[in-house]
Amino acid sequence: MSIQKKPTGIAYVYLEPFMEIEKYYGVIAKFHRAGVHQHMYTNGTLATEENLRALGEAGLDELRFNLGASDCADGVIEAMALAKRFIPYVGIETPMTPDFWEAFLPQKQKVLATGLDFINCAELHLNPNNIDNYAGEPLYFSRIGYISPSWSHEISLRLMKLADDEKWPVAVHDCSNRTKFARDLNLKAHEGGWFGASGYESEFPSTPYAAFLPALQDDALPFVEEEPLPPGYRPGDIVL
Repeated sequence: MSIQKKPTGIAYVYLEPFMEIEKYYGVIAKFHRAGVHQHMYTNGTLATEENLRALGEAGLDELRFNLGASDCADGVIEAMALAKRFIPYVGIETPMTPDFWEAFLPQKQKVLATGLDFINCAELHLNPNNIDNYAGEPLYFSRIGYISPSWSHEISLRLMKLADDEKWPVAVHDCSNRTKFARDLNLKAHEGGWFGASGYESEFPSTPYAAFLPALQDDALPFVEEEPLPPGYRPGDIVL
């Protein structure tokens, strides 16, 4: 960091860091002394007063809880309140799913009482490891990037409207596929990339076309523009 341009921020995102959290304290302290902003993701199930205090003393700036991973468990909500005592910014970053929405609503007041700073409504995106869990769901393909269920962003908007209607004292972020794409365009431009450069791309080696059949067959999902298929390609036709 003394001879190279240092990063402006670092995110600890891989696996569950609290499984070996003691290995992070020294690393976080080193980057903190260099003035680098750091945030960490966790499901919160292993968070304790001791390790949260140690993270705060090391200089962690943000802790983001995937509250949906535990179905909004009471113990994780209590850990969020504990984290606010030691870490400057604490929030939720969770993929928006029907299961999360149903688990969150009964716990809403407990969550807001933790004093959290933000909620990132992440649009659920799929990869070869989890797409089979959503077989039969209406999916869509976002530009050259993520594949997502069509209901995920709808749940984000529903939560954002609830937050606005009830005037929650937290920042609620629409972390959608479009947001990620725009963010990456901005990042690449600041890094000196060519116009339109982006690292935002599909996580699939090839497009899983069959996964989109439920959306194509769902009459409740209208197309903005639709043209009839040519003869030989319509349902019931045989292409010779």
